[in-house]
Amino acid sequence: MAVKVRTQLQDKSLPEIAAQLEKCLSASEEENKIFAVKDLLMGCVGNKESFRLGSSNNHIDLLDLAEELVEKLKEILAN
Repeated sequence: MAVKVRTQLQDKSLPEIAAQLEKCLSASEEENKIFAVKDLLMGCVGNKESFRLGSSNNHIDLLDLAEELVEKLKEILAN
């Protein structure tokens, strides 16, 4: 999973990724966290549009990766 995330965000520095993920995880609802992370992975941060309704396989793959990442981060932060 880490390799997939890093590949998606290859143009961002680690501190920038960490700061953006922190913002994503501050959303109050679980679904909003997942879509915020998906938008980050898609490069939409700062762009008010979310691609929630996208139906391509890439969007589905990114949504799955975002869900996996949110779950993993919740595990790490719980410890």
